[in-house]
Amino acid sequence: MADPLACQFLMGFLSTRRVATSAPAKTQTDMNSTLRSKQQRLSVALAIIVPLALVSLGYLGAQQPSAITLPLKVDSDLSGISLELTSVQKTSDTITIRFKYNNTGDKSVRIDKEANQQVSDMYYVDAKNKKKYPIVKDTQGKPLSSNLDYLEVGAGETKAGWAKFPAPPPDVTTISVYIPGAPPFENVPVAP
Repeated sequence: MADPLACQFLMGFLSTRRVATSAPAKTQTDMNSTLRSKQQRLSVALAIIVPLALVSLGYLGAQQPSAITLPLKVDSDLSGISLELTSVQKTSDTITIRFKYNNTGDKSVRIDKEANQQVSDMYYVDAKNKKKYPIVKDTQGKPLSSNLDYLEVGAGETKAGWAKFPAPPPDVTTISVYIPGAPPFENVPVAP
């Protein structure tokens, strides 16, 4: 809804003030001038009101961030390591997230030791429903994923990994993925 103060200002701006005068009756030129003045005020008022109305209806203003395109690569928090999110694929009841750690450094890096947490601690967040989803575990409590604990990436090596997660509700189309040792991957599209 438009700001009431702005509307009040515009109504005052549009109204003409009547001033007592003993001037002679208006001529055709005076009436044309008055008409032009009113048209100009109307144009200015519309130039102010229309954008306010559009903003209040949600057509302008902040737009939702668009989903990123995969693969997406970021520098990790670990020296010489970058992380690439390669896919987020949804099946009927699970999501499979695939990623790669790339070591461009000259020495081997053990991810859990450097990040102070296991790679199997990764998760995703469904911001729409404000819910965090950890990796799915089997009946013995082991994560359904590639072998992620104590993951070591040698100098110049790339190590790929994957993990399965519970699927979010059907209306969720983007998620945020959190993998140890890297900043979060925000607004990631979920491929059907």
